[in-house]
Amino acid sequence: MEAKSKQLISLALLLLLAIGSALPGRGLRAEPLQVRSAALELNPEQPGQVQLGRLQYLGGLILAAEGDVFGGYSGIVVDADGAGLWAISDIGHWLRLDFTRNAAGLPAGIAAARHLPLNDAQGRPIERKSLKDAEALRRLPDGSWLVSFERAHRLWTYAEPGAAARFALSAPPGFETQPDNGGAEAVAVWPNGDLLLFSEEKEVASGHTAAWLRRGGAGVQGDVWSDLSWPARDGFKPTDAVALPNDDVLVLERFFTPLTGPKARISRLAAASIRPGAALQPETLAEWARPVSVDNMEALDMRRAEDGSLWLYVMSDDNQNRLQRTLLMVFRLEP
Repeated sequence: MEAKSKQLISLALLLLLAIGSALPGRGLRAEPLQVRSAALELNPEQPGQVQLGRLQYLGGLILAAEGDVFGGYSGIVVDADGAGLWAISDIGHWLRLDFTRNAAGLPAGIAAARHLPLNDAQGRPIERKSLKDAEALRRLPDGSWLVSFERAHRLWTYAEPGAAARFALSAPPGFETQPDNGGAEAVAVWPNGDLLLFSEEKEVASGHTAAWLRRGGAGVQGDVWSDLSWPARDGFKPTDAVALPNDDVLVLERFFTPLTGPKARISRLAAASIRPGAALQPETLAEWARPVSVDNMEALDMRRAEDGSLWLYVMSDDNQNRLQRTLLMVFRLEP
């Protein structure tokens, strides 16, 4: 081969490598993480307790790791087979957990863990706190990942964890006016791509906070949102939501005051009641506080077990505070 031809080929290869290295999603930097776990009782003062309202406690874990990377988990997506989960942190990273499981298929420990950066559209890790405050994580019907951010309120999608942000989803009118630390922490996605968002603190009427509904499926673009309202009951605030196979929606709420400590609640919205303009009327399924195990419960997901029952996974955000814990709790939803 002539020297000139070899030179042209070399230049072409260098160009391809340069282009390839700039493509979103390339060079995902997954870093291993040593996560410790311990079994979590529902009620340490009553070891035999398993019932919590309409939920049956199946088991859980206390999770911890050294260093300043672990913690702040506000949204989760559980594998369909329960082998592990993805979590999103409000300090700007993705967490992957692979479980060891017992004979019933419940998490018994952590087999492996790793974390990846939460990136912008250029594939660069988001550094500023005001931009990386991720609060909700959901999988869309096309397989992409939807992340809801607060402070700089927006909805971004990702082709895969650790990749560059793909595009911004059209947000409902008024979405950007939510309080800095009180945005859309709760996001439910139906199998057809319809979306239901709950604002943590944006008031729309006395005793009600904002919720938004997008009907029409994943392919609809533009301003297709409808306003709803959520009853701000007893000082609880919505922190996550998940659609059930029958199209009902479960909503996770949290409560905290220094005097009483944390509380958590899971409520159900009947599918027929979720319509444009509705003042939503949730049915409480379970509410708990100490001595029942509880912390800053922010993340919720659901999967169907082999026996056909619905299992709920609830995870807490420890705020990277030594006085708090990262808890993972698994419940069976009773009919």
